[in-house]
Amino acid sequence: MKILILLLLMLTNLTKASEATVGDFGSNQQAETITSTTETVVNQKGTPVTTAVSPSAPIYNQDVCVVASGRGLQTLQIGLSFGSTASDEVCELLKLSRQLSSLGLKVAATSVLCNDPRVFHAMLNSSTPCPIKGKIGDEALKHYTDNPDLVPDAPAVYKRKDSGERLRYDRSRKRYVRY
Repeated sequence: MKILILLLLMLTNLTKASEATVGDFGSNQQAETITSTTETVVNQKGTPVTTAVSPSAPIYNQDVCVVASGRGLQTLQIGLSFGSTASDEVCELLKLSRQLSSLGLKVAATSVLCNDPRVFHAMLNSSTPCPIKGKIGDEALKHYTDNPDLVPDAPAVYKRKDSGERLRYDRSRKRYVRY
């Protein structure tokens, strides 16, 4: 029994010695200390300026004939932005014509579309001239023949020499487009 007690005492001494070298975990202290030093140098010569953002036109209803556009310019010192709206004449003609047609006024709807010279000449070329003063068909054609000042100028079509591409002037876009 003496030997057994002696063995037990030796084992308890060994465990205490190993705990002392690791550190005291009850107080969260470690046996060794680690020291590190970090040095960061930031060198900024200029600060970037935010970008100029053009304002947008809030169009909540999709059934409008308004086109919004915005422009912006940004330098290092100042930023400018502009916004504008423009009405689309072709869209307005289509909406007016659609509304007149839904009311059962087909001749009036056609007459509204005839305000565009492209539509006027397309209908004239198809032998269905635009109505004028209540006259349709051959009566309207005779009226236009007797009064040529009422016939709008035909839309000009230009042909590029280099590519052979046909162009016409689009009033709503205010530029030449492919024909």
